[in-house]
Amino acid sequence: MPGLADALPDRTTFHAEQARRRWHGRLWALLCLGLAAGLGAVLSTVTGPLLLLLLALGMKGLAWLGLAPATMLGALQALNLWIDGNLAQVSRGLDLLDRAEGPLGVLAALRPMLGGASLLLPGIGLAVLVWAGLARFYRRSAIASAAADLGARPPRPGDAEETQLGNILAELSLAAGLPAPRLLLLDAPQPNAAVFGASHRDAAVIATRGLLDRLDRRETQGVVAHLVAAAGDGDLRLAAAIQAVFGTLGVLVLVFDLPFRRGAWAALRDLLLALAGALPAARAERLRGNLAGSLSPDSMDAMMRVMSLGERWPPLGALLVLPLLPWMLLTLVQKLLVSFWMLFVFGWPLGWLWRARRYLADAAAVRLLRDPEALAAALRRIDADGMPPGGALQELGFFHVPTLAREEAGFRNRANMVAALTPRIGKRLWRLSALGAGPAAEAGWRATLRQMRQITGWRRWLVLALLALLVPLFAALAGLVTLMLLGASFFSLLGGVALARLVLSL
Repeated sequence: MPGLADALPDRTTFHAEQARRRWHGRLWALLCLGLAAGLGAVLSTVTGPLLLLLLALGMKGLAWLGLAPATMLGALQALNLWIDGNLAQVSRGLDLLDRAEGPLGVLAALRPMLGGASLLLPGIGLAVLVWAGLARFYRRSAIASAAADLGARPPRPGDAEETQLGNILAELSLAAGLPAPRLLLLDAPQPNAAVFGASHRDAAVIATRGLLDRLDRRETQGVVAHLVAAAGDGDLRLAAAIQAVFGTLGVLVLVFDLPFRRGAWAALRDLLLALAGALPAARAERLRGNLAGSLSPDSMDAMMRVMSLGERWPPLGALLVLPLLPWMLLTLVQKLLVSFWMLFVFGWPLGWLWRARRYLADAAAVRLLRDPEALAAALRRIDADGMPPGGALQELGFFHVPTLAREEAGFRNRANMVAALTPRIGKRLWRLSALGAGPAAEAGWRATLRQMRQITGWRRWLVLALLALLVPLFAALAGLVTLMLLGASFFSLLGGVALARLVLSL
């Protein structure tokens, strides 16, 4: 059997590794930009019809009360004609698709359907506005939110360990050509540290006492160098942008929870205050947690409790629940739709993007220290413990998320993601070994391929036969899931728009 030395990565230089990771970051950023546009289009199938319906109900209500001016009545008619025109385009496309023969017929049917795509614009506009507002709020409140959630405090003036950590932070910031972030301490035994802020000019490093007590100076320098590099590379803004994506998803699902959860109204109030810039920064974590909770399966429990009123208080409970049944069905369908899109389509590139940024920060830290083993040793020590209390939803700021904590909480379980955003320790140690750290076992798909190449005889043929069978099967399954998601989103859009059209015609 080949030894560990046979599986070592090719040596590389600090500049080459940084250039590689920067290129990966730009590549995934461009891909995420395209997927973000697709996400807006998908979410508009949920929010677009709802916005049109609410707009139609509001305008109709004012018209019935005699409070609508002539301009509003004209806008009502214009909205009616706009919906009719787009529905006619979509209907014509469906007729052509039904009679299509061959690829050219399908393309001819898609043209009028794309002409009716402006039905997606209201939802896309809402999603973009909410995302931009949340990203700005998360950047502005990052330090205060993390300090309040983690229970951080300023360093004690007479503590030699904490003073030394401040000196290390100042030295490495000076070496990187950056202003030194503020230093805060967290009284937790788990060794770890994180960086938060709006940008490298307004950042704070929060370190646990466990970091000072259990890591030596060399390892501590590795952790701090990574955090300083992350702030200098613009990861703080990117973290706020990624959190705002999940927040936008939570907002769009939160609307459907309003009849069932009292906490949803509090979250909606906090959201409006945050978008207006009036929500205290210390309450940002509560808003982030409520929005993430709207995406979790636990959010369905409140709806189930409302449905049980029919059994607990007959017949009054049944009368109360009956009008809510259509809304409950709509809520269930839309939550499943958003969860599946996030699980199978949009979660992957977000995770790839953030992991590429972590590798870039490692490479930049090695360039600062010229000591890759310092980072590797710190990773091994930190991975043996869990996250400090309150760090579950703050994981994007931490130097490393231990293996056990990755499976217990955080974005993965809260936001219906297949893969965690943060990289596994094996992948980071493998890349650090390429920069000169000690030997590390190969991780990820490369390790799987290497193990497969070591299989000989009839077992290799069996593996190849299974791959020949499973690869087309998984490809067909992925295509089927994609078609189902597209179909469900399409009919969700048409159903909601048709309901808004019905309200306008009354």
